Amino acid sequence: MRGKALYPTRQKENLLRGLVDDLNETKDQKGLTYYAAFREVALSWLGYSQDEAPTIIDGANDRGFDAYRISRSEIDLFQFKSQDFQKTKTLTSPADGQLIADIPRIVSFLQSSDFSKEVKSRRLKTFIGQLQTTLQSVPEEEIVLLRLNLVVLFDGLTLAAQNELELHRKQNGIIKILGREVMLEIDVYDIDRLLASKWRETNSQWVDATGQHSDWLTFHYQSKGSAYINDKTSLILYVRARDLIDAYRRFGYQIFEANVRCEITKSQVNDAIRQQVATEKGIDEFKLLNNGITIICANRKQPNNGRLDVMQPQIVNGLQTITSLFEAYDSLSGEMQEYFDEKCFVLARLYDQQTIQDVPKLVRATNNQNKMEQRNLRSNDQDQISFERDFAKLTWFYERKDFAWTAFERSPNQWTTLKRYKDRDFKVAGRQGRPTIRRVDNQDIGQHWLAFIGHVDDAAQRRRLIFEDDKYYTRIFLSRVSKPAFDYQFQFTDPRAEEETVLSAPSAEALLLAHLTYRLAKENVLTSAKAREKIIVERRLGNLPDDEIDQRLTRDPDYIKSLALSAGTFLFTELCGFLFLRAFGLDFYNKAALGLLNQTDMEPIYRSLNFETIKQKISGEELKSNDLFAMLWLLFEHIVLSELAESDQWRNAFFTESSKPRIMYRESTRRRLLERVVTLDEISSKRPLNYPFSVHFDKIGIINHIKRIVKAR
Repeated sequence: MRGKALYPTRQKENLLRGLVDDLNETKDQKGLTYYAAFREVALSWLGYSQDEAPTIIDGANDRGFDAYRISRSEIDLFQFKSQDFQKTKTLTSPADGQLIADIPRIVSFLQSSDFSKEVKSRRLKTFIGQLQTTLQSVPEEEIVLLRLNLVVLFDGLTLAAQNELELHRKQNGIIKILGREVMLEIDVYDIDRLLASKWRETNSQWVDATGQHSDWLTFHYQSKGSAYINDKTSLILYVRARDLIDAYRRFGYQIFEANVRCEITKSQVNDAIRQQVATEKGIDEFKLLNNGITIICANRKQPNNGRLDVMQPQIVNGLQTITSLFEAYDSLSGEMQEYFDEKCFVLARLYDQQTIQDVPKLVRATNNQNKMEQRNLRSNDQDQISFERDFAKLTWFYERKDFAWTAFERSPNQWTTLKRYKDRDFKVAGRQGRPTIRRVDNQDIGQHWLAFIGHVDDAAQRRRLIFEDDKYYTRIFLSRVSKPAFDYQFQFTDPRAEEETVLSAPSAEALLLAHLTYRLAKENVLTSAKAREKIIVERRLGNLPDDEIDQRLTRDPDYIKSLALSAGTFLFTELCGFLFLRAFGLDFYNKAALGLLNQTDMEPIYRSLNFETIKQKISGEELKSNDLFAMLWLLFEHIVLSELAESDQWRNAFFTESSKPRIMYRESTRRRLLERVVTLDEISSKRPLNYPFSVHFDKIGIINHIKRIVKAR
């Protein structure tokens, strides 16, 4: 596939911006170095889920590679090379020979005759043990493949580096590890390949990698003997595998039906498929040993002389087959690629779209190799369908399954649970004429609701359990809590909480409000780079050496406040939930939540995702009595500054903690902040606080003012 268009070049700027945003967010939210942030983002963009992610080995005595993944007879080693994406002005420079300087060192280490003398690191010892077990368990006739993946935040290699890389490839095609011959591949994933991976995943139009519009695809089929079985509704035949690879290369995930499951990350099943086509025998047998693929299409022509033209093919089963073949094909030699092109076929079942009444049922019936995500298994539960409908009444699209919006936007009439709605019902005019889509992901909703009701640590650390663990699912989607977790000592299983919780689904208004408080926080925090730049300008530190600037910043409460806010966005959501549940109790779920959406400065965000109005209020405009969320954000900033950033003891702990979110979400930190809110509420009910944000709280109290806003309108 090298040398062919990877994605539409006109989309590079947007894709690159998305990459930088992900890098900055991961670095700031998790308190990582820019190198560790790149490693995490790169693995995600390359399709590795948490469960299937490589094992990190990076550290002292790592022998040149940073992570590994062993599956069946395939061994992947990873080395990551980043640059400081928060300081560099461009990511378009190529990497020089330093990038591949570790290759000889890694190869030499792998061929060591006695690992016991060289290996000191515990993580490295674990890797060697797994490596040895794998090499001993793979039959002699089977190929063991070791891939050295160089993942780099650079735009390709310099010419000198490319030449050196090719030399390493020629010299190390086959190496011996623990007496076993192993095929070695050395591959480079640069910025373009990362962007291509993301484009393939997110492409939702019939636009191919060259930027051309086309919704008719041609497949060639095996035409010897009884070539196919055909009737008015379905067609069964053997399709040339190369055509499926080309379709994926051209359109990415657009060729996969999105209704129930559209994304499968790398797994052992995928590895087995790639192993199957590594030999001529495996290629010959592939059509017999693979389960095949299932396609629904908008239209198709009659098969003729080995050619089949299909309109808008949507593959409902076969994503893992096609993506694995795609990856395997590029690593084959030129000779093997020619053999593959001619001999490799895949069993395909095609159905006309109009004849399929229940697409999800077809998906479930035909998908049985990779496991379903729990979120998708629950997506057709009645409570999730009810949330979808209730959110639609608020003109918000509730994504209860992977890529639900993409599927709905493509064919609203076929989305049976929202029969009266069109995609335009969920769109509003955005910047530069582009529509803004009001949509929420149910996994995000679950995470933000956990934070809203006071289980911030669970929200931050246990997102994946929202749909996997019944206790989380029940608390989020099937229950109404009357008090914040603060009132139960933050204990999830407190008996009083269980007793005072009503088994009834929370309202869509309540869930949406919690979600929007998180988005409001995200809009108002600064990245560490921008916070640094802002304080340097405000304090006029630009002419000082970097070391002196760093020393001053670590003592500057406003800078610390910015870092703390960025690392603790869930805490604003918790603060809002704390106040609203104390103000309204179970009444919050009905009129109160809807009133807060419609009758406060949250309304422009709720209606059109317009954050500019509230940002202007926060930045200094005069506050009106219903500018509640601007007041609450300024209150939140104030207590973070006064209780945390201005405390020498806390500030020292903040800088010595390896993970900034960890210290922000610690129970002691959260208790400290919320207790201060309680104190300010009590004081403001008796006398003025005289803060800019408290003008409408003074002599009334924070909670009483919240009640007054909802009651008065």
